[in-house]
Amino acid sequence: MPDKSVFSLQNIGVSILAGLAAATIALVVTRGGVGGLIFAHLAPLPILIVAFGFGIIHGATSAILATLILSIYPHPIVGMGYGLLVAGPAWLAAYAASGAPRGGRDLIRANFSSWACLAAGGAIAFAVILWLVVASVSNGSLDEALNPIRARAFILLDNMRRDQQLPESLNPTELSGQVALAVPAFLAGYGLFVHVANIWLGAAIARASGLLTRPWPDIAMEFRLPRSVGGLFLTGLALTFFPGPSGAIGLVLAATMGMLLMLQGLAVVHIFVRGSKSSALVLAILYFMLGFLGWPIVPLTVLGGADTIFNYRDRKTAAAPENPAKSD
Repeated sequence: MPDKSVFSLQNIGVSILAGLAAATIALVVTRGGVGGLIFAHLAPLPILIVAFGFGIIHGATSAILATLILSIYPHPIVGMGYGLLVAGPAWLAAYAASGAPRGGRDLIRANFSSWACLAAGGAIAFAVILWLVVASVSNGSLDEALNPIRARAFILLDNMRRDQQLPESLNPTELSGQVALAVPAFLAGYGLFVHVANIWLGAAIARASGLLTRPWPDIAMEFRLPRSVGGLFLTGLALTFFPGPSGAIGLVLAATMGMLLMLQGLAVVHIFVRGSKSSALVLAILYFMLGFLGWPIVPLTVLGGADTIFNYRDRKTAAAPENPAKSD
């Protein structure tokens, strides 16, 4: 399916307005505050809506325009960060979800949802790892680069210990160092979660507007990651045992690839409870526990990694009784 971008004045105008809207959202975020933090979760949405609804070339126009605006004002560093963490991953996700058209043919012909999420996750992991490497080289070491984060974490942890919210046995100095090391990985993992939510929302808006030409996929069935994602996840876990930048890079890989595997684990659960009378209740409890407790991420990640090897969903559907043939 070739890219459907049509170069009309209306479509070009839509892509320019989307770029302005994306830049405006980012400017609101830079002003801080709770409202800005909440608004930040919608940063990739204008680019995705245009890419899904009007074509990936128009989505690229919106992404480039927003990045250029933010590079001029407020600062080139803001524009670079936006391009690497928001605009780039969002456009790559839309490109993959559209089949990665090139030369009049699609490079991706199946599992569009998983490739879209993988494209966003790979771009975010690359951006954060690039920052870790550049910051380590420019500051002499990773510890020096993370000093501002460590200082803020130390103040917070020390206040919590004085208020007896933390045990006296905990050393704020050592704990703040561990927190600072984990912050880049947390931002990468959470950034991927935000992009995944916006990918779904942007496609849903384009579909509701009648602009989405590709059929809506059965996400629970077709979300299938390459086995290499599991390998990258295990590589990241192994790197966490090394000090310095290697450990930080390992945490970023483990966080992003683990988030993707967790999504595949969720897809497996959706298929296994599909059709049962208690499916809505089970899924509601699962999502509640994910949002408020967090620990189900671990077993879901393991389930997703195992599914890349053993294909549980194919076995489940193959074992299901066939529907009786309908009479003419």
